[in-house]
Order: sequence, then structure tokens, then C-alpha cells
Amino acid sequence: MSQTSSSIQIFAVAMPFFFLAGCSESGFESSFVYSDRTLSLMNEAQNGVGDNPGVKELVDQRFGTPQSLKAWQKIPVDFGGTMASLATSPEAGSTVKELTLSFDSSVAVPTTLSVIQFVSGDCAGEVAEVLKWSPETATATLVNALSATPASGDSMSLGGGENLKAGRVLYQRHCSHCHGTSGDGNGPTAEYLYPRPRDYRHGVFKFTSTNDLSKVSREDLSRVLRQGIPGTYMPSFLLLEDVEIHQLVEYVRFLAIRGEFERKLASELSSDFSNSAVQDRVKSGESRNEIVASLSEFMTEDLPDSLSYISDDLAESWHAANEEDALVVPSVPRVPNTLESRRRGRELYLSKTLNCADCHGISGQGNGPQTTIYEKNPSTNELYPEPGLHDVWDNVNQPRNLTQGIYRGGRRPIDLFCRINAGIKGSRMPSFKNVPHEDVWHIVNYVLSIPFEVEPGAAAAAEETEPGK
Repeated sequence: MSQTSSSIQIFAVAMPFFFLAGCSESGFESSFVYSDRTLSLMNEAQNGVGDNPGVKELVDQRFGTPQSLKAWQKIPVDFGGTMASLATSPEAGSTVKELTLSFDSSVAVPTTLSVIQFVSGDCAGEVAEVLKWSPETATATLVNALSATPASGDSMSLGGGENLKAGRVLYQRHCSHCHGTSGDGNGPTAEYLYPRPRDYRHGVFKFTSTNDLSKVSREDLSRVLRQGIPGTYMPSFLLLEDVEIHQLVEYVRFLAIRGEFERKLASELSSDFSNSAVQDRVKSGESRNEIVASLSEFMTEDLPDSLSYISDDLAESWHAANEEDALVVPSVPRVPNTLESRRRGRELYLSKTLNCADCHGISGQGNGPQTTIYEKNPSTNELYPEPGLHDVWDNVNQPRNLTQGIYRGGRRPIDLFCRINAGIKGSRMPSFKNVPHEDVWHIVNYVLSIPFEVEPGAAAAAEETEPGK
């Protein structure tokens, strides 16, 4: 379906999220897929027991479907729109067709207003169409009377979800064919690409300017969208408008948080209620009815606390990634790129402390001895069928061939500094955050010189010893 014929329309509100509905460019049939971790659970853990919802419903309650997205205001995504509250309480039991709103600042008052979505109070879940709006008095006259009487302080969203709706359309047009509707890295063209497109559902992004314990920042995602990832099929979207980049970033964050929420939630149940765990419990003498009863008890008594912890942790970690103290900031400026610095960088590269050659090879060709070992898959505790270093997505990652001068996370000196200091998240490239920053700069200078001269000064020395020179 083309952009001109798509219809995106807000149709419902529910505390503490609101819905965004409409078709997308991928058509009406697209859907979010559930992770293998969810699908490995017993049927009742996936779909619920009695009044207790399972993992699938708990995820859908908070994030919706591609056609009916839910803006869960717990998570730090810029959904768009303006938040307001009711300034005065109408008389109890009265017919309410006029509302006076309150805003945090005068600049937040919209010049036009067509729809009000109630987020809290007795009217939560109601959408009111506006007949007339006065920005001077912040008073809205409604087309129809409200079904209940709101109270002073009730919150509402005005034009809510614009970023998420626009981001969804942009994502379906530019990104889903590789990354998939769910952000699972399994779009229709993904199988033909190497490396595979990123699976956002882990909440992990490789190339960041944040420290080793922090999530990806908005600026990091914006930079990847603008510049692409060299050496991969991830293109540059530099021609998109700034507002479109922002909307795409927010939608990718939405997908990543959705995936991480689902993975963490399924993990709460997997140890006792996965299909394999159930088989073991049955072999040990438990009946399936007893297992279902214990699942129902867990869902009633323990799962609510787990849900609260998971959502609080996600909100905090994704918010904190955009704070200044999450950034990698060198304590000293870049040291001059001299022959002495590059030689010192090579000494560090080959040292037992850093041992970069173990993966990248003595000459930086990405052929170190670690590329020949068989690693153990942490999920199955069995060896991978192929040798080499694996990332959290279970893909083989060849260490970067530094002689080619292609750096996927960016070729600015500060980009390489971040890769060394914070590592590459989700990969075997570790963090060297305890290495003095001056030494990191020496390594940066050396790595940038490798495509031209693996042994610093070797070319100059050869020229001096060449006969006739």
C-alpha cells in the first residue's frame, strides 16, 4: 500500500498507553513475530492460564501490533504529541462538552487541536473530537459530550503518537525488507546478506559512543542512519530530513525495547516452564496438571513483581544511555600521530595485556588463532558447528581485517577510541576501559596506519637502506 493511500488514525486510549492504528506500507497482514525463547515455553506460559495472561498477551498489551501500535508511556520513547492535564473539574454528573487544559509551558500549547486522548482518570480510554479550540484560553469545545466526568489533573495526549506512526511508515518503506517487521533481522532480503541485518530484539547495538555497560544512544542510531555501516549492506540515509531520522530512531528504539521486554519476560518463565523443563518435570513424577497449577500460581503471585522490575530496568537503562555520564570521553586529547606513537601502539597491540593479535592477527589481517577455535554456544552449552568467534546473535564474526582500512563503527579517531575503550557490544571485541587513555590513542594511531604500513617506520627504513639512496 502506498503512502498516499495509507490511513493512520488514533482510535483508542488505555492507561498507561494509547493506541495508534492504521495500515502500513507492507499491507494489512504484517505482524510482529515472537522470539524463539517465547516459543520454547509450554503452551500455557505462552498463551496464559485462566485470567492470567501469557507472555504473548503481556507483550501485546504494552506494544500492540504493526496495525495497532501502543505507545506504552513507561518506556523512554519520544512518541510525539503534547501532554496536557485538565485545569478545572467540571461539576459532578454534568454533561461535559467543554474542557480547559493546563500545560507545563506556554510554548507547549498547540495552535490547532482536533483530537484529545484521555490517558488517566474516569475517562481513560476515551477519544474526544474537538469542534473548536482556543489556544489563548486553552479551552476545547467538544463535538460530543464525554461519557464520564473527568477530574482536575487528569492527563491527556494531544495529537499523540505522531513520531511513532510516522516512524512506522518510514521503517516499513526503508528498513523492514532487511530488518523485518519485528526488527528481528529476518526480512525477505536478509538471507542474501552478509553480515546479517541487525536483530534489534536483544536491545544490543554494536557501534556506540557509550560505555561498555550502557545502551545505544539516540545520537549513535542517528549517526548509523546518516552514514550507514561501511563494509555491510546497511546504506546511508543522509537524504532523509532530520525529523524523519528522529522518527526512525524512535521507532527502532520502540522495536528494540519491545524485543528486550519479551526476552526478559520469557526468561522469567523458561527455567521451570519451557517445554524441555516440563518434560524433565514429568519424567521426575509431576503431572502436567500439577505443572499448570504451579504456573498459574507463579503468574498470580510472582510474575507481577517481575513485570514491574523488568519495565523499571528497561526504562532506566534506555533513558540513561542518553545522559552525559554514559558517554565515552577521553581524559586526554589525541596524542600526535608520530612514528614514535605508532610504534608504541604496535607494542601495545602485540602485548600480553591487550593481545589484539590473538583475534586480529599479528599483521592485522583478522586471522588470529582465536578464529580457528570452536566456541561453546551459551544457550545450548554445546560447541558451535563452525570455528570462529560468535556474537550474541550466534553469527560467526570474523575479526576486522585492519589492513583494508574499513571500520564499520566509523573511521574518525574518536570512533576507534570508543571501540577500544568500550568494546563492541554483542561481539567478542572486549572493553579495554582500564587501559590508560594515552595508550588507547597510541593504538588508534597505529590501527589507522596499518593499511599503509604494518610495521611503523619499516617503509622509511627500507628506503634508507636501498642501494643508491
